Amino acid sequence: MLLPYAPNHDYYAPFYLLATLTNVLLLLWEGWRRGFPLRPWLTLVAASSLALILGTKLITHPLDEWSSLLFTNVPTDTARSILGGGLAAVLTVVALRRWLGLGWAVLDALALPLCAALVVQCVGCVLTGCCFGEPTSAAWGLTYAAGTPPWWAQVQAGLLPATAAHSLPVAPTQLLALLLCAVVGGVLLATRKRRWPVGSWLLLQTGLLLLGRFAQGFWRDAASEPVAGHVHTVLGGRWLELQLWLLPLGLLALGLWAWRVRQGKAIAVSSGSVVTPISLIRRLIIVAGMLGITALLGPAALTLPEVLAVKALLLAVLIAETGAALATAATVPKLRLAGLPLSLLLIGVIAVTTAQTPAPEQTPAPGGSPTHTVTVTGGVLENHHDADEKILVNNSGCSGSQRLALQQQAAAVGGEVAFETAAETNAFGQPVNRTHTWGGGLWVGQQRINAQPLPDPNGRYPITDRDTTFRPLLFDVHVYKQIHRENGWRSIDARFGLHMGQLGYFSYFGGAESRGGTYVMPELMLRMGKPSVAFGQADFCYGAENALGAHTSRLGVGSGLGITNGPQLLVGYAHSPHNPNPSMGFASALLRLPSRPSLSLEPYFATDLGRHNRFSLKLNYCISR
Repeated sequence: MLLPYAPNHDYYAPFYLLATLTNVLLLLWEGWRRGFPLRPWLTLVAASSLALILGTKLITHPLDEWSSLLFTNVPTDTARSILGGGLAAVLTVVALRRWLGLGWAVLDALALPLCAALVVQCVGCVLTGCCFGEPTSAAWGLTYAAGTPPWWAQVQAGLLPATAAHSLPVAPTQLLALLLCAVVGGVLLATRKRRWPVGSWLLLQTGLLLLGRFAQGFWRDAASEPVAGHVHTVLGGRWLELQLWLLPLGLLALGLWAWRVRQGKAIAVSSGSVVTPISLIRRLIIVAGMLGITALLGPAALTLPEVLAVKALLLAVLIAETGAALATAATVPKLRLAGLPLSLLLIGVIAVTTAQTPAPEQTPAPGGSPTHTVTVTGGVLENHHDADEKILVNNSGCSGSQRLALQQQAAAVGGEVAFETAAETNAFGQPVNRTHTWGGGLWVGQQRINAQPLPDPNGRYPITDRDTTFRPLLFDVHVYKQIHRENGWRSIDARFGLHMGQLGYFSYFGGAESRGGTYVMPELMLRMGKPSVAFGQADFCYGAENALGAHTSRLGVGSGLGITNGPQLLVGYAHSPHNPNPSMGFASALLRLPSRPSLSLEPYFATDLGRHNRFSLKLNYCISR
């Protein structure tokens, strides 16, 4: 049977994308069927899918080539093997499942979706001609047109002239793999209601797939095997080196499966799904790690289908986590509605980073049009601090006030968009070296205030029995204008803006009695010096991280480490309302990613080495036009 071949048509990519989609959707369905909590399971699916994609590539290359494969723009071959992808996915699940509060039952949820995805992928392999078998004279042989992998392998081996219109018939190993995966999937479906111990289904799937892959190797052409494809003579027969690994590993997996099934008390299919509830910050750390990994990867590390799959998963995780962060109080309608604009902003961030390639930095010609840059930012922030305030107990004039010791925690997520216009010369060709930036954004979160009544020293006011625990909504509508003037050591940056919204439940001004919040705060920043070498900076409420929860003013010194438009480091002193010590030290940075100059990370941490701590992390994406 001669399979068609179009030189400009890619049969592999659409089936690869469809197989990835099949795996993800079935994983989500398995998690729902088994009762796994949605957000931790979605995060684990995203992490394991990214590991699977990278593992299929890494296993086909030696260790010393991994760095070049992942982090440079050097073109590489397209060899892949599901053996590496499956191993990487399982190891990722084992490493992260407890951190995400999930039990060992998640391993079994991986088994059936992978079999279904491989069935879909094998169709693409049949049409493409990869993973082909040895030449055969049997009636089941498949013949491929000129230009396909079997044709090239046979030409290089001297079995065909370069003018041949098609290959010799080859064993349909791709169809054998498709049949194997379908049969193993059927076995898993037939046994899904058995009350086996947790992990048994993954062991059964692994053992059957490995032994089936071992048997398939007797018909596989060594030129189509990207992993351990050397030929050895064993027991008078031809064996691939990979088969020498697959046979003992497959028998070991089936042996462990049999031992698990026969051991003590059986465990229900859905048991062990959750270990303990976890905080949002754990999932955000994993999401930030995935964003960091994908940002560091070189342009050649992922194909277009892989980029689409990874971006879609990260988008789903970000939206889910954003919704959870903004809906911590399900009884507060405003809190639920506040997630809508931020979710739309996150969709825009992922869509922009998926659909566009950043333009190179431009230097306008004299009198030419200025350069315009759009920067999209997303981030998280959190702060903890104490305070000592006089709070009105009620609205009656005779009740007086009650001093409260306030232990506070504020957390928020948000995003911003900035539009920068830069011109090195004016219409007459005279240098100006000036940029103007208009920006704005939205940050939404919650402030948890654990208020403990303090007795009045004079004994006039008894300790109230009023509930003094507060969980108010925080939101910050942030707008600003920033001007930069480049002039060597006399370069100046100035920023003016406003934070408007519910910025903090207590005013923090003076010792006046207060029950209300802070609704408007100015933003000021002045920076002087040579940005690439050294500069000084003074600011007040600079960014949402220094406005939400408690206003902060800072004095610092920084450096661009000798690199123009490169990384920056800023350290110094911060002052924020706090009892008994309002003073903190802080460090912040702007880190540009080597393989993605359009992406940058902004970590920020301030602390008094005690109970006053601030943290934020932002991801910026710049588009020049």
